[in-house]
Amino acid sequence: MAKIIAILMILLVAGSAMGDGDDRPKVPYCPIVLDNLTPCLPYVLENEAKPAKVCCNGVLDLSHSAGNKEGRQNICDCIKAEAILMNMPLDNFSKISSLPKACGLLINLPPISNNTDCST
Repeated sequence: MAKIIAILMILLVAGSAMGDGDDRPKVPYCPIVLDNLTPCLPYVLENEAKPAKVCCNGVLDLSHSAGNKEGRQNICDCIKAEAILMNMPLDNFSKISSLPKACGLLINLPPISNNTDCST
């Protein structure tokens, strides 16, 4: 867990907000994505039967940006980068795409695996 916190701190310092000031939903930047999804790690990586409420609240927060291709691509890129920084196989994150349904939300998060192309 200390490793995750250290990585999150590095990303918080290095991250910068994205968006061009128009009325479109903002694209989340990595520290926000990671902050929202970190409570989901027990469900995603440790096979908890059900995600925690705090996890579902984070997924709901991300849902505002996951409605457009650019937002989904950014979420996917951030998750892949985090997996690489954690030195974990991407296939360990395959349950990410099941989070919305497990939380009772009608949004899509991209599946994450070794074959995932975030640009599509």
